[in-house]
Amino acid sequence: MDFNNDGKISMWEAFPYWFDKLRLFPRVFITVYIIMFWRVTEWFMALAEPNNAQAGLVSVVVGAGAAWFGLYCNSSGKSNDKPAKVNKKKLLNEDQIG
Repeated sequence: MDFNNDGKISMWEAFPYWFDKLRLFPRVFITVYIIMFWRVTEWFMALAEPNNAQAGLVSVVVGAGAAWFGLYCNSSGKSNDKPAKVNKKKLLNEDQIG
């Protein structure tokens, strides 16, 4: 993580790692969605006679939340700290070939 090779890891060099590791963006986004969902639900229930357009808006908010929550649950907070494994193929010499 030492990008400028000075032997020290500064706060700015460590920030992207911790931002990804703690999954701050997805957590903030799901929190904002929960608040929005709550407010839309309260608004819709307070309407005297909701019409189809208003019901459609609630349906879109609920559907978007289901999609976002599915993506959030299926994502992982793993970063690629470990190097990828290299597949070493065994090469045959001329005398080993039929």
